[in-house]
Amino acid sequence: MLQVLPQNISNLIAAGEVVSRPASVVKELVENAIDAGARSVSVTVLDAGKTLIQVIDDGCGMTPEEAVLCFERHATSKIATAEDLQRILTYGFRGEALASIAAVAEVTLRTRRPEDEVGTQVEISESKPPRVQPVAAPAGSNFAIRNLFYNVPARRKFLKSDNAELRAIIQEFLRIALIRPDVAFKLISNGKEIHNLRPATTRKKRILDIYGMNLARELVEVSVDTSLVRISGFIGNPEDARKSSGNQFFFVNGRYFRSPFFHKAVCKPYEKLVPDEYTPAYFLYLETEPERVDVNIHPAKTEVKFEDEGLVFEILTAAVREALGKNNFTPSIDFDMKGAPDIPVFTGRDDRSGSGSGSWTKPPRIDYSPLFNPFDEVPAPPADVPVLDPAPGYGRLFEEETAAAASNLLVLQRRYIATPVKSGLMVIDIRRARERIFYERYLEKIAEQQSVRQQSLFPVTVKLNAEDYLAVLEQPDLTARLGFDIQDFGSNTIVVNALPEGFGCTEESVRRSIDDLVAALKDDTSLDDQKHLLAARMAASAAACDPGSLHPEQAQLLVDQLFACREPKLTPDGRRCLTIITLEDLEKKI
Repeated sequence: MLQVLPQNISNLIAAGEVVSRPASVVKELVENAIDAGARSVSVTVLDAGKTLIQVIDDGCGMTPEEAVLCFERHATSKIATAEDLQRILTYGFRGEALASIAAVAEVTLRTRRPEDEVGTQVEISESKPPRVQPVAAPAGSNFAIRNLFYNVPARRKFLKSDNAELRAIIQEFLRIALIRPDVAFKLISNGKEIHNLRPATTRKKRILDIYGMNLARELVEVSVDTSLVRISGFIGNPEDARKSSGNQFFFVNGRYFRSPFFHKAVCKPYEKLVPDEYTPAYFLYLETEPERVDVNIHPAKTEVKFEDEGLVFEILTAAVREALGKNNFTPSIDFDMKGAPDIPVFTGRDDRSGSGSGSWTKPPRIDYSPLFNPFDEVPAPPADVPVLDPAPGYGRLFEEETAAAASNLLVLQRRYIATPVKSGLMVIDIRRARERIFYERYLEKIAEQQSVRQQSLFPVTVKLNAEDYLAVLEQPDLTARLGFDIQDFGSNTIVVNALPEGFGCTEESVRRSIDDLVAALKDDTSLDDQKHLLAARMAASAAACDPGSLHPEQAQLLVDQLFACREPKLTPDGRRCLTIITLEDLEKKI
């Protein structure tokens, strides 16, 4: 039998679309404060918003009648006719946010207009009739949201950890702060000040206030004006592209939105400048006629639809390419050798250039490779792996037989190891072999809850944005098992005292290692998948560190360790670590 749902039930359903987590509440309340003309907005949260979310602004305030009416569904001052939907330039306009919040939390509102002598306090919960009384209050509005989802325990149970929820709050907070540099913003969590942003004269100044002056050298200005869209803002230097996302922002007509389609438009000009898994930073502000963009296609208003989406894509790509060209960026940086061939290219000529066939001079002992450990006992290779010939005393470093085995290894330009086998010539990619070795080592240590830390270094201080800072500190036991010795230094800063085995210890290497760690920790996967992801990313980061020149004994040890792996032929992401060039292949080349 058909029936009309009671108001409290319909409000709960609406709340499921608008209020999915504490960050949703922060977004709606801060946007309302901006629409109210606030010049200062303060956000305070307790327990990542689960216990309290308080948003205070100095905006226009409300009358007693408006203070009650604002909690009714679809109560809005932004829309009067259907045509108004085509000219939306404010944040909130549907009038669903406050009604949805009041359906799943205990809400107290104190508000006063500047011209009024007395303010109004409204208390409401579970869509019950509000309790209204006069109260002394400063001009503006003060919303206090307590015990979010207290009457929807299933929703509260599925909230993530406090650090994860706080990171989401920070994301929403910064998305608004970046578009309104003229407004002062403050964010406080459990009594600790996370951001205190004073009004800024320019967007770039606001970006640097949030992410630090180190970002200044990364930013490249973008500016293009067409009849369809005007694009301004900044993109990142290709050299400073990172694996971890978080510094990618699109805004249209003063509103943040996300768009995988336009993200491809920005990344397209970077294709030969950064590797596939790296993402450049960008802060791009689009302005177009309100009629050309629909901001009403998503309940949270984080997705928009452009009338001429394909043309905007091309304009965006051209603008980014022009900005990179003006700053003389060329594809000269080799972050990764994914494009390198699996085996050396043979031309059929007798190469006597000395690229590996000349005599070898033993380097001094200071030339240390993290792969070389004389106390490791390396097992023999599996039966299905080609056996090196000759190989008596295989895997033992200090016997004369090892020198004979190592003498059959040829290191080519520090990228490949070539050695004869029964069926022809085996060629091993050094970097990919290291990646496989480190991956299995890290995965084993994570499973056994043992640390893989071996390399000590001088402490390095790393400044992070607030979101990445919380991600690093959220799982101290896991980061310790991975081999990181990280201490909290406060003010979104950490001190790195040690790194996992195989990592470089220069300041730049440490910063890139932390970036890889953040990227892995922020990946939203199951615990089991996260272990493999962490091990794979840490292995790739360790393998990218230059081990220096390999002398024959070190090359032999690398081969031994590769063949001791469970899957020596492939990297964790499926690339080949080695290949066999048969005698028939060689005959065709000569």
